[in-house]
Amino acid sequence: MKDYSLLNLITLANTFGAGSSNEFKVFEKINSSGLLSAEIKNIATKIEFSDAVKSKLISAKYDRAEKIIETCKEHKINILKITDSIYPDSLKNISVPPLVLYYKGIFPDFNTLPSITIVGPRKCTDYGKKAAFSLGYRLSRAGMIVVSGGAKGCDTAAHKGVLSAEGITALLLGCGILCNYLPENKPLREEVAKSGCLISEYPPFARPSKISFPIRNRIMSGLTLGTVVVEGREGSGAIITAKAAAEEGRDVFVIPGNPSVNEYKGSNNLLREGAKPLLDCSDIFNEYLPSYPEYLDIERAYSKKDQVKTKKEIKKYQKNLKETLSNEAKIVYNYLDKQIFSIDDLSATNLSSDLILSALTELELENLIEPVVGGQYKIK
Repeated sequence: MKDYSLLNLITLANTFGAGSSNEFKVFEKINSSGLLSAEIKNIATKIEFSDAVKSKLISAKYDRAEKIIETCKEHKINILKITDSIYPDSLKNISVPPLVLYYKGIFPDFNTLPSITIVGPRKCTDYGKKAAFSLGYRLSRAGMIVVSGGAKGCDTAAHKGVLSAEGITALLLGCGILCNYLPENKPLREEVAKSGCLISEYPPFARPSKISFPIRNRIMSGLTLGTVVVEGREGSGAIITAKAAAEEGRDVFVIPGNPSVNEYKGSNNLLREGAKPLLDCSDIFNEYLPSYPEYLDIERAYSKKDQVKTKKEIKKYQKNLKETLSNEAKIVYNYLDKQIFSIDDLSATNLSSDLILSALTELELENLIEPVVGGQYKIK
């Protein structure tokens, strides 16, 4: 017996297109009428629709939907319906939720665990890459699901941070799961599929387009409690995602950056619009700990126990640390000659105050220093 509800949802998505408000309005009308499991041609005659919508429904065929289901079975891709119990409540509450999600791996429990989205540009600064990795690592160690978009730069760093922490990450695609877009990131997608989850609104072989990523961004922000913008130029995808989050009433966190640097102009503008400054992971923990006390383990986020287990792993960690720290962070860290210090003690580095603050934020995220009373810092 055919599952007409699944066929109908896929067909509606194919007919109206991803992110279409008409798609969701038609679904709501059908679902509230209790006819989701009926054949779509019969639905079109039993519910009052506009002539344009009725014409589309009458002419709709199940051929493409049936082929998509067959392809998913062949490649072990799961299909999540908006009517399923594990469909995230947070996503149902956005203005245009996707009717179906295709996923490979283990779908995270967004309805129970705290979650966060990390975004930033493909061409990011060294500091941005390090900050994204560090955030992914620490937030996932604390018990948060981390969502990002699988692109080069900040997205990749965030996913790798989670994978290094053996945490839970979801990679949101702007194309089908079987489309080899960004072939250089294929190993990352394969690794995420094994220990996390690949998610897409698009059928398995769908190619990306200019609009597919902006459409995808509403899901990235809609899945989670909040979105972290590591850095971003004006009008960049990271800024679009953050604005989508704000429009849906979700939290937006921004790492402040040098106002004279283009990479931070868009993200700094978000701070003017009311985004929350992110100076340390504790800013995120303090926001969500009251609501998730049984799931957030702050001590584990900063503990280095079980981070490295062998001499070989220790050397690898130290090597990666040196490679990923920005030049400014290296200059500041190498200059430190006492346990407790202030910003004034770093004036001889010849770095501007903005660069010093940026370097200190990076070192703090990396857990190499920590703030103490009196506006001072301590080497850890």
